[in-house]
Amino acid sequence: MLQGLFGSGTRARVFLRPGAALPKEILQAHRRRHAPAAGEHKAGQTTNFIVFSDGTANGDGAAQAMLTSAEADFEATQKWFGGLTPPNLPFYVYADPNAGGAYHMTCAGTDVHVLSDPGLAPGFLTAEVVEVFEAAINNGWDCGYTNGESLSRVLAFDRHPEIAGEFNQTEQDWWASGHRDRVNDNSAGDTDQLASGCGDLFLYYLHSQLTFEWPSICSTGGRTLGACYQSLTGYAPQQGFRDFVAALSTIDQGGTLALPPSGNPFPIKT
Repeated sequence: MLQGLFGSGTRARVFLRPGAALPKEILQAHRRRHAPAAGEHKAGQTTNFIVFSDGTANGDGAAQAMLTSAEADFEATQKWFGGLTPPNLPFYVYADPNAGGAYHMTCAGTDVHVLSDPGLAPGFLTAEVVEVFEAAINNGWDCGYTNGESLSRVLAFDRHPEIAGEFNQTEQDWWASGHRDRVNDNSAGDTDQLASGCGDLFLYYLHSQLTFEWPSICSTGGRTLGACYQSLTGYAPQQGFRDFVAALSTIDQGGTLALPPSGNPFPIKT
């Protein structure tokens, strides 16, 4: 369940579908780790995951879908993060109709609640797994802010493109709202969809336009996405943001970006 006991000053680390919110009663609850709620039952386990269903048909389907893909997703994430193995394994994963997407109580928390949707659950779980690796590598990625939230999103999209379309509008909304620099300003929290839309696009820019591989990006880290860019390229982070916006401007169509279903428009010929 929730990672340990948490007080009123602790907020869930979330990967929510746009417009979704966790019910207040969940955030105010004090539930002990690894204590299934009424109606939950163990659906199965793998080397690094113990998965529970909420007892519904959707919950059973989501649990089985996660059991099918979780180890391959874990292995991919491990490669992205240089072979790192995070502490506190295995993951305890709960198919939860109230998850809103997915959440855990700390960035390192391996007790994860995931929406009861067989088609989407594996991708949302992958995002939370990435956040645990971010905490373990401890090189600037912070799942509670834009840089870490966006990295968890784009890597989840890489493994599970079926969830990417749910978040394309966040990229469009960031652009249409004036495309504020969230590359060098990492102050927005993980529920700020505009900031995360910017972060997603900038990470795509680093990966697909500037051709840095995901393991290089993950191992470089930085307290902002701009700091990651500077370490990778040697150029000033403000220059990186300007070049990024200039590239996107070439696919602007009256305030809307010409984005593919994946949400990744790069590489763009400039």
